[in-house]
Amino acid sequence: MRILLSSVGRRGYLVKFFREALAEKDEIWGGDGSRYAPAFAYCDKRIILPKVNEPSYIDHLIQLCQKNKIDMIVPLIDPELKVLAAQRDRFFDADIMVVVSPLQTVQIAFDKYLTYQFGKENDIPVPYTVITVEEANELLAKGIIKWPLVVKPRQGSASKNITCCHNEKQLENAFQSCPMPMIQEWMQGKEYGYDIFGDRDYRVISVYCKLKLAMRAGETDKAVSKNDKQLIALGVKIAENLQIFGPIDVDVMVGENGPKLLEINPRFGGGYPCSHFCGADFPRKLIAICQNETLKPDIDSCPAGVYMLKQDEIISPDLQDFEAIEDWHEKA
Repeated sequence: MRILLSSVGRRGYLVKFFREALAEKDEIWGGDGSRYAPAFAYCDKRIILPKVNEPSYIDHLIQLCQKNKIDMIVPLIDPELKVLAAQRDRFFDADIMVVVSPLQTVQIAFDKYLTYQFGKENDIPVPYTVITVEEANELLAKGIIKWPLVVKPRQGSASKNITCCHNEKQLENAFQSCPMPMIQEWMQGKEYGYDIFGDRDYRVISVYCKLKLAMRAGETDKAVSKNDKQLIALGVKIAENLQIFGPIDVDVMVGENGPKLLEINPRFGGGYPCSHFCGADFPRKLIAICQNETLKPDIDSCPAGVYMLKQDEIISPDLQDFEAIEDWHEKA
């Protein structure tokens, strides 16, 4: 088997997790836009890919996989997902398993206002969210929400362009300067994350939950696993109302009124290693699906008290090996 991890970047730990699940003869290919992606050091083959927004990207990726007999593509960053989801049938028709959920799921996940509407439509608790200052002022006047309020981009990532506002002037300024803005009630409480897995029939296979202890650049930096029945049930409900294939990362905030859905990321999340240490082993599950095996759900198997603490790793790879990387960008 050959697996391509695209936009592999700094995800060396994921390369290692897939390696542990593969046979010795199998190969992990890493693709990235930079020949100095640190995770290349752990890959069997390294490829420079064209930019995902180039018109020929999909044709080129399929050609690459067919020529090199790559069985599975696992995209690791957000910009790839919508492009791949829109063309996912082309990959499956070519016997290439691309690990991406259907386009509708990706669209719901990438637009936080659509995520809010998804929650409302499926009786999933969500924080009050509006897309105009006028709507926010109406809710404030009725006492439904109160200061502070949060302005954030509907399609933002990595916690960028998020502003906490304590009065109307701050709200108007933040709203005007934010790209594609929305306004959300401030959530006081503890943030939890899920790593959820669905099979090719969109059955919910796994729901692992963790308390986020620290964040860095919008990514979970420290976490501890939890086995809370209420939280697990909410994770199952969220997943059952989405069509998910492979891993998704979901964030909720637990306050005095219980948990509320914040956002959905339909890919491996930055906090996935915590769930992996709990036995989630999503790489092994993906390999089993690719080999036409039927997975048995393990929804109630998340142990409590397993910690994940990240640290930087400094590597000194063979630069000659890196310079010899095949450049598919030049071929595109």
